[in-house]
Amino acid sequence: MTGDARAFPSDGADDGADAPSIAPEEVIEQIASGGSPLPADLSALSRPDDDIVATFISLWPRLEPERRRELLASMQQLSDADLTLDFHRIHLSAMRDGDPATRILAIRGLWGEEPVAYMRLLAGQIRDDAESNVRAACADALGQWVLSAEFGLLDEEDGDHLCATLRDVAEDVTEEDEVRGRALEALGARSEEWVSELIGDTYETGGHRMRLASVRAMGRNADDDWLPVLIHNFDDDDAEIRAAAATAAGRLLIDSVIDPLMALVDDSDEEVQVAAIHAIGEIAGDLAGRVLTGLLERDEPHLAQAAQEALAEVRLFSADAAGPEDPSGEQSLGEYSE
Repeated sequence: MTGDARAFPSDGADDGADAPSIAPEEVIEQIASGGSPLPADLSALSRPDDDIVATFISLWPRLEPERRRELLASMQQLSDADLTLDFHRIHLSAMRDGDPATRILAIRGLWGEEPVAYMRLLAGQIRDDAESNVRAACADALGQWVLSAEFGLLDEEDGDHLCATLRDVAEDVTEEDEVRGRALEALGARSEEWVSELIGDTYETGGHRMRLASVRAMGRNADDDWLPVLIHNFDDDDAEIRAAAATAAGRLLIDSVIDPLMALVDDSDEEVQVAAIHAIGEIAGDLAGRVLTGLLERDEPHLAQAAQEALAEVRLFSADAAGPEDPSGEQSLGEYSE
């Protein structure tokens, strides 16, 4: 790992969260001596200042790859559990680590971050990283900026550059299909004609991985015109395609797809069954709520559990939609009964 702490933007010393009882310097000393800091102690490295980042950078090359991966994974787990924690400057400093698995963890640690400078770094790395699985991780992460561009939250020039980069990757026949597929999936959120044409062409001519990517991209594209294609794939011989089609159909938010999705609840593959149930939850609304409430009575534990999770999403959506007239957003199961 190389770099200068000054290259990484500072977030400030405190954001209102309770300060850890241990100083970040002590945590770094524990790591350097081979110790394993407790999660509560590791949180001291959240929002590090420039001096701490520089100290961490100097320590990083002396750690074994397995140890570096362990630290990044622990930080990601902590930030997933506590949204007030922010380790992205640590992850950012590891993006050019010599170990591919470490680079992937570093890239995943940037998910949810908004600075355009990070998007530009990932757009460069997707083209020049030597490992295809790292390039695929870059494509995954770049998808969030495609969505930002779609909603006008990204400068037009930056948005065009991002989409052009992903298009080049998706159309590069010398690239690994996994990377091309992830790039196409990321592009799916862009509602431009050339994106729809690329999705359709890939669906018609691509191999299995690219066809799978095109189905997933249809869901992200959120265009009702894809619905007949997705429902057609509910009968595909490949379970992965059926599950992807179910998930994509749910993202279109159309009540009329609930009946076809219900047919997939009795699919021969459990992953397809669960995907169909969660897709119904994604659609939300009263009909979805009633259908999912009925599925709570199924004898199969995985179906009842999936229905419970999906119903929670329906209620959350209903609570958000209720607005000031219904601040509680609470609904009983009886409200979805026939």
